[in-house]
Amino acid sequence: MRFIRGSLRIITFFILLMVTTLLVLLTAWLPVRLKGVRLSAWLLVPICRLLLPLFNVQVTAPDAHRIPKHDGFIFPNHLSFLDIILLLSFFPVRFLSKAEIANWPFIGWIARAVDTVFVNREDKTSREQARDSLVHIHTFPAVVLFPEGGIFQPPTELKPFRFGAFEIAQAGSVPFIPAVFIYDPLDIVFWRDEPLLTAVWRFATRPEVIKARLYLLRTVQPGPEDDPKQLALETHGAMAAVYKYGGGQEEAVVQDGI
Repeated sequence: MRFIRGSLRIITFFILLMVTTLLVLLTAWLPVRLKGVRLSAWLLVPICRLLLPLFNVQVTAPDAHRIPKHDGFIFPNHLSFLDIILLLSFFPVRFLSKAEIANWPFIGWIARAVDTVFVNREDKTSREQARDSLVHIHTFPAVVLFPEGGIFQPPTELKPFRFGAFEIAQAGSVPFIPAVFIYDPLDIVFWRDEPLLTAVWRFATRPEVIKARLYLLRTVQPGPEDDPKQLALETHGAMAAVYKYGGGQEEAVVQDGI
């Protein structure tokens, strides 16, 4: 039964992916925008919304209504390929992504067609080109940058932030929303140092509900006097507290009185 369930889910996923890729590539050249967003990017929203019930993912995101209104950056923690699906299920946001994804079939083709910014973090020239693109990019729809710089072990704690994203936000006075993903069970969705299909198979064969929560912290508006490193430190601290205790558990971090 486990094999049948996983196989049916993955086959359905690839059918949806191929159809979406075709539609995105056919519409990418059209100068049509809906609510300020390219038509081709909007096509990603319905497929991501279909994938969540397909894989039995239950989503809680009390402030998701802020994402379609946000003109700026979103800085989430990064645990899984599911992070991207969840964000796109709310609104056709854009991403800063590692360069190798640009060459992936289907996913890479879609990413290039919807204005993804690619970077090879091991190459100085690539980093500078990505930074230049982000400095001049239109920030609506919102641009998602994962400040941890990738997915790393162990998944139980937030990794050190790369503060380059905060430098760009501060230099351009671009507002950003810190965001925190929390999954239960985490070991099912966490993308280890393994092939993507291995991670997807583990995810696809699970019969029980996977609970996904997304917490959006208050929007930060950087000022000309702000220190990007300090912004990164403060954001890391706030996100780490939410990741450890969960949203709505402020009493676990701060309490009344002296």
